Amino acid sequence: MFSNLAILERPSKDTNTLRQSAWASARVSKRLDTELASQLRIFLRDVFQDAQSWSGLRRALRNKGFSLKFEQGRLRLVDTLSRVEICTTGFLGFPVVQLERQFGADLNTNLWNNWVIG
Repeated sequence: MFSNLAILERPSKDTNTLRQSAWASARVSKRLDTELASQLRIFLRDVFQDAQSWSGLRRALRNKGFSLKFEQGRLRLVDTLSRVEICTTGFLGFPVVQLERQFGADLNTNLWNNWVIG
């Protein structure tokens, strides 16, 4: 006999397509509210400050569930799970120019098809 519990426990084929992080909602509303922006800055501050290279930054962001996309001269933070663009790194207090100075390398030399992490 089937139980409701057994039906709920079975994984769905579409499970991965419906997943979304809390950060992904930021782009849906076209902006971050003040509280979410503050939380995101705090959550990622050490990642940006401690990174020693583009690859180190990419790895640390990936571990936190984010990737980066370079488009129209702006470096955008992307939710890896939903691929929603959240904001620019400049909005977080880490503009591209500052990161290039910090890493001693131009971002354009580290791109692969506009996705820094893809």
